[in-house]
Amino acid sequence: MGGFHVPEISPDIVVLDFDGTVLDSMPFLTGLAASLLTARYGMEPEEARQAYIKTTGLPFVKQIEIVFPGDKRNPATVEAFEEEKRRRMMDFELFPDVHPAVAEIRRSGIKVCVSSGNYEELIDRFLKLRELEVDLILGYRPGFEKGPDHFRFVKQRFDSTFDRMVFVGDSHKDWLSAEEMDVRFIARAGLHTTRELCELLPGVPVIDSLDQVLPLLGIKRAPEDSGAGTSSQNS
Repeated sequence: MGGFHVPEISPDIVVLDFDGTVLDSMPFLTGLAASLLTARYGMEPEEARQAYIKTTGLPFVKQIEIVFPGDKRNPATVEAFEEEKRRRMMDFELFPDVHPAVAEIRRSGIKVCVSSGNYEELIDRFLKLRELEVDLILGYRPGFEKGPDHFRFVKQRFDSTFDRMVFVGDSHKDWLSAEEMDVRFIARAGLHTTRELCELLPGVPVIDSLDQVLPLLGIKRAPEDSGAGTSSQNS
């Protein structure tokens, strides 16, 4: 697939990844996961960090099984990770570009969905606390995960098609899930640098801020907003 041209998009729906795309939580989550993998499995800190980053985009219960398949320590590690995440999550902040970008996308008539490997109740509570209005929140439960499951649900819910859907995420796994369903993908830098994403995902638009997604969706800014940056990186 690769990138896409602005005139061809005309999307009905934008699906936003949560951690690292909407929520500024990835430094904390990466550190938490790395510390657990180091303390419980004896991994070196950088090795543990890279193991988490390479599997990001999946629920942690799946990530740990990729790194240590069938290990009897995995359930307790997942429980410790999720408990600490729940305890700290309400302290995190949205990226400052999220409120204006989401408002502008919805004002243009495009539905905005949030899709995450987090639990739906947790995401819903957080977004209400931060007063971010979206059209649909999708979280993790067994048999219903971020990626194809969520895309199919969104397609049916809004009576749309995959080619009129755009997914914005920050990881290689996010791109793979979009590619699987022929959903167009925009990569947000953060977990990976812009250069890393351009090398990792050639042809995929890369943004540093959610407001840069607007021109990629064919959304023209109001005149008073025209001074803000809207550039994007393409390989």
